[in-house]
Amino acid sequence: MTHAKLNKILSVIAVSLFAFIFIATIVFYIVSREKHGIFWNPNPAAEKITNMSAGSEKSMDAFTDIGQLRIFTRQTEEDAQAVVVVVSPWFSYPSEDKALFEELSLKERQIKAIFTNYFSALTFPQIKSKGEKTIKEELLQKINENLVMGKIRAVYFNDYIFIE
Repeated sequence: MTHAKLNKILSVIAVSLFAFIFIATIVFYIVSREKHGIFWNPNPAAEKITNMSAGSEKSMDAFTDIGQLRIFTRQTEEDAQAVVVVVSPWFSYPSEDKALFEELSLKERQIKAIFTNYFSALTFPQIKSKGEKTIKEELLQKINENLVMGKIRAVYFNDYIFIE
């Protein structure tokens, strides 16, 4: 084999490999986007919120004690059975507000009941049409209505899954 022939073969292999990687990346992106759909909204990790705000005058902490909740949605006449919503909520709150942290800890069951009542009152199509952002805003309002010592700043979901 001559050097020219070898260079040509190696060039074809390199271009083919590049094309394969490029096409695989595009396909993965499209499939990943379809898989998550309108309900996928990457939330920051609780540790990231705490670390990002560390040292600032408005530093935030994360309340992550709620854990994972499994809640049945309301059944419709068309559905044979309800859909299960699996959600793992957590909240951000001002880190200097120790009284609010204590209140959140004491009202953990009440906060879980807010989530349970909220999702069990809605059908799956209603939840789907509202979207995750609206649901978070409504839950934030409902939780803050039940707090006396302060207000949480945002509601985040580590898990937000529907099981049909």
